[in-house]
Amino acid sequence: MAPLIIGDPNNLSSEYSKAELRKFQDQLNEIKSLGATGVSTDIWWGLIEKEDNKFNWQYYQVLSDLIIDAGLKWVPILSFHQCGGNVGDTCDVPIPNWLWQKYGTSAMSKSEQGNFSKEYLSVWSTHKAINDFYEVMGSFKMNFSHKMKDIYEINVSLGPAGELRYPSYNSHDNGSGYPTRGALQAYSELAIESFRNYVRNKYSNIDTVNFMWGFNLSSFKEVAPPNPFFFFPAQEQHTNYGKDFYNWYSKSLREHGKRILGAAIDTFRSEAHIQLGFKVPGIHWRVAPGADRLAELNAGLISTDQDIFSDKTGHGYNRIIGIINELRKEKDFHQLNFHFTCLEMNNLEGPTNAQSYAKALVFWVAQEAQRQGVRILGENALAVTLHDHKAWDNIADALYFGNYDGVTFLRMGTILSSQLAKDRFRQMTKQ
Repeated sequence: MAPLIIGDPNNLSSEYSKAELRKFQDQLNEIKSLGATGVSTDIWWGLIEKEDNKFNWQYYQVLSDLIIDAGLKWVPILSFHQCGGNVGDTCDVPIPNWLWQKYGTSAMSKSEQGNFSKEYLSVWSTHKAINDFYEVMGSFKMNFSHKMKDIYEINVSLGPAGELRYPSYNSHDNGSGYPTRGALQAYSELAIESFRNYVRNKYSNIDTVNFMWGFNLSSFKEVAPPNPFFFFPAQEQHTNYGKDFYNWYSKSLREHGKRILGAAIDTFRSEAHIQLGFKVPGIHWRVAPGADRLAELNAGLISTDQDIFSDKTGHGYNRIIGIINELRKEKDFHQLNFHFTCLEMNNLEGPTNAQSYAKALVFWVAQEAQRQGVRILGENALAVTLHDHKAWDNIADALYFGNYDGVTFLRMGTILSSQLAKDRFRQMTKQ
């Protein structure tokens, strides 16, 4: 994976940009000599479309030329998310401000703390903004039609940090990061309206809701997401109310992902060799035996309305992996890849209270992907880990024993700055 930003995208002719691009060119040649087959680059929405439906692709034409000229395949990431505020972010590129002028705060995720996230359009606003996603994809296809043969995969960002998840452990909330449970993001007007509609469609009348939940609501207008001060201490995620809430919450995320991936399929299906991919994070904390799995639940990856501790459900990941088979059936498109992170980590890594079970999680997800016939690829979660032999051993285990069909390394510069990493990378690409 290339650096987040190379030079000054707004002034490619500056001496700074020229020097950074020469450095990038040297890195490409070196990583190619070590056995790399392709390099991915984030295509930041905030850089290419500063005004609605007015695109500037010059910067990415230059970067892709350098990658292709080095004899590497290009893996563009359609980064519909903000750069900044996540682990490893070294740049500040918000998503276009005109989106907020167009859709307002209702298109932002709102957390249990009352904070708004501007990192990505809310999953409940996707249906309103879908034409904006189509326009980006269509413009990309038109401007890079002459390079399609040099593209291995187009990766589609589906949430913060380019991952299909809610911003449950992001910087807009206090005390919600690793290794906490995170913060629910279901409190915007659109989210509450969606939850009420889900409950109304499932139960038809409020008396049935009260019977099933043990509540005393007078109308559907009183149906609401959880009050975290009562919900979590009482472990209500396992009650009928909690199961309904998490089923709706995770389903909303998946429907959002399917809608945008569907737009990508519609746009790129005519490019017969192009593969499409999306990424799901390895939320490895609060996963070990006896843990509550709340970090994954609050990110929307799994749901308590099914057994999240069973191999039969892929420990809860069967549905999010199942997006690919649903799209295969609905769109008759089969070149879809599922990417999963944290391949480099061990079980019980980090502080005891983290209850991390990363290596087991990596294999659970891979086993479920294999069961469903889904192609799975991996990524390391943290660049700094590539200076450690154990991290490389874990990645190798995932590749050779875990059904992972390839790996993206975060990042190219990290590998080239470490002799250990260069040696292990060269060894891995030759096997």
